[in-house]
Amino acid sequence: MLSFFRKIIPERSGLRLWYHKISAILAAVWYRFPSHRLRVIAVTGTSGKSTTVELIWYLLQKSGKKCGALSTIQFHFGDEIVENESLRTTLRPWKVQRYLRRMVREECEYAVLEVSSHALDQDRIWGVNVDTAVLTNIADNEHIDYHGTFADYVHTKLQLFTRTNAGSRKPHIPKVFVLNRDDAHFDLFADLSIDKKWTYSRRKPSDIQSHDVNYTPRNTEFDLRIPNNQVHIQAPLIGEHNLENILASIAVAVSHGVKVTDVQKYFAAHPGVSSRLELIEKGQNFSVVVDYTYKPSALRAVLSTLKKLIHGKLIVVWGGAGGRAPENWQQSGRLLHEFADEIVLTTDDPYDQDPRFIASTIRQVIPRQEGAGFFEIEDRYEAIRYALLTAQEDDMVLVAGRGHEKVQTIGKKKIPFVDKEVCEEILDFASGDQLLKKKK
Repeated sequence: MLSFFRKIIPERSGLRLWYHKISAILAAVWYRFPSHRLRVIAVTGTSGKSTTVELIWYLLQKSGKKCGALSTIQFHFGDEIVENESLRTTLRPWKVQRYLRRMVREECEYAVLEVSSHALDQDRIWGVNVDTAVLTNIADNEHIDYHGTFADYVHTKLQLFTRTNAGSRKPHIPKVFVLNRDDAHFDLFADLSIDKKWTYSRRKPSDIQSHDVNYTPRNTEFDLRIPNNQVHIQAPLIGEHNLENILASIAVAVSHGVKVTDVQKYFAAHPGVSSRLELIEKGQNFSVVVDYTYKPSALRAVLSTLKKLIHGKLIVVWGGAGGRAPENWQQSGRLLHEFADEIVLTTDDPYDQDPRFIASTIRQVIPRQEGAGFFEIEDRYEAIRYALLTAQEDDMVLVAGRGHEKVQTIGKKKIPFVDKEVCEEILDFASGDQLLKKKK
């Protein structure tokens, strides 16, 4: 019955938004406003939110500040990690409040939340008293299918910051903004009132700034400058967009008392972020990377980054996910044509949509003939297999779109499917096959 009403009532109708708010109020009251007993850090932006949340959690936890976190990838309760099977960026209010209450019970000092524009518009974090609001970036023409206009999208993002400043102050805890000085919309956020602002940048004078950056296919190295100090950072994350995520996490950590020399040490031992440009190493002479990227703005950042780092071909396995605007599929298709040497168009999670319709919509904007830098392979396993078995030395294969997801949904079928595990299985098989050939 509930799913029936969801189909006939527009997502942003007053009735739906009223329902969301009432639900959020009841959840906050039921769980007795647990955020008042935590230092809450909320991260929003178009892309980079999950990685930034994971990095903030890591730095705070390593520094001895017991920390919880809720991201698209997973949930943290101190050292305990629980997979986010919902795939939702920001959970429904009852789960948000329940998990915050669990963090309180487990004596966490901090909670780091990934906050989407949908969640802000639907009041999913109503009653969550945020102390530090973090902006990663704002990309044009994102989520217009939901918000209607870009102006509304930006205004919704601004709500996190205005609400943070309007929230009650906890004893001895200031309200803080952490802002990306390189973002085109920086001034909109910087003009808002708050107790303290921290800025970070790759290019402009800021509180947290990178210099002398060296990007490789395996890590990023740079000199980190803060007022009165400078250290060299080496982190196992790839590309300019990840450097922004690193700088944002450092700004948060330093603003909460973590020493910059400790930050240097923690990043040197960082294991990387699951499914965010995650390298798959099985002894092959080409690179394999798995990434969650599906939005056009994030896809552009990833493709342009990888293209600069490799000497061979960039081979991309990708497919449009169901439930997205066809314009987004096509915008992504144009990006693939612009950056990828070879495109392997396949199936993502079509849900109730026909995967052939999704593929044909994308093909319209890719002016390549089959076999000439373009291959359409509907079965995702076979698409990945083809890309890996045809890659040559110094090439890079990017398997994009699903990242950490464990189940592929095609119509009513739910198929266990993890891109990383599939890549490892195929590479292991190929490696074994090569060994047999050598013995012969």
